[in-house]
Amino acid sequence: MTLTEKQKKKIEEEEKYRAQVKSKYSPVLESKTNKNRIVAALLAIFLGTFGIHKFYLRRPIQGIVYLLFFWTFLPGLIGFFEGIIYLLMSDSSFDNKYA
Repeated sequence: MTLTEKQKKKIEEEEKYRAQVKSKYSPVLESKTNKNRIVAALLAIFLGTFGIHKFYLRRPIQGIVYLLFFWTFLPGLIGFFEGIIYLLMSDSSFDNKYA
């Protein structure tokens, strides 16, 4: 089964179009998916009691659990240590886990 010249030309045009779209919109797409490690760490340290860092990292179920138990101060303690962990993580490992 071979491709005709018309089919090959159509495939090449689609690949060119995809490359153009990717190069044009890649900065916009990357900025929406990547989360900043420092912002997450600061949110965890200062607002970890309320789970704000979990909402920032798109983990709303965990954020709701933090909100439900904020009165015990345990989420604040956990959030503080999570903030320290975020600060000690490399950017690439943070992106792999949370982006």
